[in-house]
Amino acid sequence: MKKANLMTPSRITLLFISALLFWRCEGPIGPQGPPGADGLDGVNIVGEVFEIVGDFIPGSDFRLRGEYGFDLLESDKVLIYRLDGTDQEGTDIWRLIPQVVFHEEGIFTYDYDFTYFDYTIFLNGDFDLNNLEPALTDDQIFRVLIIPADRIDLRMDFSDHQGVLEMLEIDEEDIKRISLN
Repeated sequence: MKKANLMTPSRITLLFISALLFWRCEGPIGPQGPPGADGLDGVNIVGEVFEIVGDFIPGSDFRLRGEYGFDLLESDKVLIYRLDGTDQEGTDIWRLIPQVVFHEEGIFTYDYDFTYFDYTIFLNGDFDLNNLEPALTDDQIFRVLIIPADRIDLRMDFSDHQGVLEMLEIDEEDIKRISLN
């Protein structure tokens, strides 16, 4: 039985002309997409970093609350670090919260939540927080880092405070301090 050759020169020519005609066709232009998040094409949104200082007191239910002064985007990530002392060379030690603390009275945490316009840092424990020493409640220093979605690398170790600052291109001297007392 004889097989037919489907790719004859005339069929190849017809296929080439058809492809050329379809390639040259243009349809109507679609609607313009929405503007970028900031409304400015080609402008990078940078991260924000600021420090807060406050006292956890019973009258505020052991909470520190503050506002950013600007709205966050739904895709932004908020990280908060607590200053937990200094090392032998005098370098600040920043710990990402939530941070679990084992105390002689029990276990408590420094924790936080946030919305798109404010944040709350709070203590949560399995014992009476009034029994905490002032070193754990008074003049506590935290850093709030807001990372735009386009700067988030999920492979990054967010517990590495210095690494996150470097990724955001933030210098220590540029960080503002706000007192919540």
